Amino acid sequence: MASKFLIATSLISALCSTGALAQSKARPGLPIDALAKTVWIEEFDVSPDASLVAYKSAEAGTYDIWTSPTNGGAPKQLTKMPGREMNPEFSPDGKWIAFEADYRGVNVRDIYIIPSAGGQATRVTDSPLNDANPMWSPDGKTLYFVTDMFWDSSIAAYDLATRKITRVGPGGGNAGLSPDGKTFVFTRNQKPGDDDQSNNDIYTLPVSGGEPKLMTPNTFNALDSAPAWSPDSKSIAFVSDRNGFNNVGVIDAATGQAKMLLTENIEASEPRWSPDGKFISFTKNLNYQYHIFRMPASGGKAQQLTTRGGVNGGSSATGQTRGTHMWSAKGDEIFFYHSDPSMTGDVWAMKAAGGSERQITNHQDPALRDANLFVWPEFMEYTSFDGRKVAGLVYKPKGTKAGDKLPALFFFRANSNGQHPQQWHPYIQYFVSRGYLVFAPNFRGSTGRGKDYRQAVFTRGGEDDIHDAFIGMDMLAGQGWVDPKRVGAFGGSTGGFFTTAAATKDPTRLKAGVVWYGATDLVTLSTYASMEGWNKFLIGKTPMENPANYYGRSLIYHADRVKTPLLFLYAQGDSAARFQQIEQYGIQAEIHGNWYDWVVYAEEPHGWYHFRPDSTKKMLTSMSAMFDKFVLDDTGAPDVKAIAADQRKGTRVIRNPNIELWNSLANGKPPADGSADQPN
Repeated sequence: MASKFLIATSLISALCSTGALAQSKARPGLPIDALAKTVWIEEFDVSPDASLVAYKSAEAGTYDIWTSPTNGGAPKQLTKMPGREMNPEFSPDGKWIAFEADYRGVNVRDIYIIPSAGGQATRVTDSPLNDANPMWSPDGKTLYFVTDMFWDSSIAAYDLATRKITRVGPGGGNAGLSPDGKTFVFTRNQKPGDDDQSNNDIYTLPVSGGEPKLMTPNTFNALDSAPAWSPDSKSIAFVSDRNGFNNVGVIDAATGQAKMLLTENIEASEPRWSPDGKFISFTKNLNYQYHIFRMPASGGKAQQLTTRGGVNGGSSATGQTRGTHMWSAKGDEIFFYHSDPSMTGDVWAMKAAGGSERQITNHQDPALRDANLFVWPEFMEYTSFDGRKVAGLVYKPKGTKAGDKLPALFFFRANSNGQHPQQWHPYIQYFVSRGYLVFAPNFRGSTGRGKDYRQAVFTRGGEDDIHDAFIGMDMLAGQGWVDPKRVGAFGGSTGGFFTTAAATKDPTRLKAGVVWYGATDLVTLSTYASMEGWNKFLIGKTPMENPANYYGRSLIYHADRVKTPLLFLYAQGDSAARFQQIEQYGIQAEIHGNWYDWVVYAEEPHGWYHFRPDSTKKMLTSMSAMFDKFVLDDTGAPDVKAIAADQRKGTRVIRNPNIELWNSLANGKPPADGSADQPN
């Protein structure tokens, strides 16, 4: 105990002992090893008798299925496979757990089942296309799932006795089987030419097959999502933005009549029914902190259940807000995900009426269990260039004050409709602990502030949103918090695009940028069907129809004037289009003498939050060297190119992992690296 106390005390002392950061030297900061080992979990299920929780965890170095007793006891690792195991679902009798497993991070998923007490996993599907979202029949004899093996998002059935797979009918996202086992519910967007941000509808489908029934007609301009069956299978709770904000409603499954239970100017998500059908619980966004509420299923006043700040229960509607919550079968407890800026994501439980919160899993590294080591953000709201009120989160290093003129980093959010919630983020906490101010803008286009705010960036992605961000950072500089000559940026996926867009929009503003699997050429990106909706919404139509937008916001067409040093960090599971972006910009960078480098992390999927501890450690190491060298101008900073070259060793770049896997399976041969996707 003494050694742990001394570690924590010395860290706090290092973080708080000085005010202004020296011009060219950062603080020691939090230990990268401990940050990398502090994994989080967000997917879990509770056994029917509420004695066991099953969850996805990278505690052993890669993502596996684990179980933990809900009333205390040692966790148990159930799986150990080459890829990621995720999304566990207990069978109705609690004896089995169905789960998804991908192939070494390339996001080609199959379904397995394993005894909940431990043992050998049985493979249910063996397809080169995605099979996901396992759903048990009430009698436990059939396992349903959503699959692309029939070349669309179908619902299929696996008979556990005969091991035969049959197609039930069309399906989609958020699929769920009614408690009586007779009907599926799912979501789809079938609005012609939609941009994936304006419409989503709810459908039902009998287990006997047939044509889906549209449950949300005449709502082509609304996002209807998150369907959840009532215990008697007669009603469906859902979330809709039809009144301008995500609110909870209920649909009569027989008549299709919908009633909104909430009409607040506050965003709600994740409706869940109590087992007796009397209550609906849900999460609510309160300035990017999420709390679990419950209200009578017939409507009425909602009661806040959770008390801890941060993210409780999560929100599937907001991109980056991880987690979920669920009721126990008896209805006496609610199990939920909790995360905050000082604590990684874990499973907690509380009484159904609120209070008595207790932690079930603990993934915080022992060296980081002192909450005083971390910084909570300040909520920042300000007026942007056109009079619109925009928001963001500001993380200020301990012991600093206005006038210190700190080095600063933009952290741009992911997803075309994402947001920055107040949750655990090891990258933010690391750089703040080293003396950088981190500004995480929830600029226009972000979720959490209503439909109008989310759609205000339509066809203006990489323009008005970046303008919002610049104004926020300039305000912090005007208050003396930030040195405008020492500013960098980083972000993943859409956040990677925002990083390159910021460098393109203002070539002299950023001293360095780290791009996690972003885009440098929107024209190339538009040729991939999976990016069609993204391009239509953020950029506008197609390159042929809207050439100015695609040209103006693509980094490669402006390499002659953009001199920002850029480090590109990609995952092996990213599409060929994304890796091609490195090559395209690399050519231009070489021609114009721009500093750039890249790393592809083997066997990782798209999305840093799913990375294994070893890859997280490598990313933190390379990013730290990058910002120290270029933002701080620290002559003693490690050599970024040497780090990148070392991290690239042994990495085999797969241009299209799905095609390679397809070919290997079709030929009955293992992939070229000799690995096999089988449990140990």
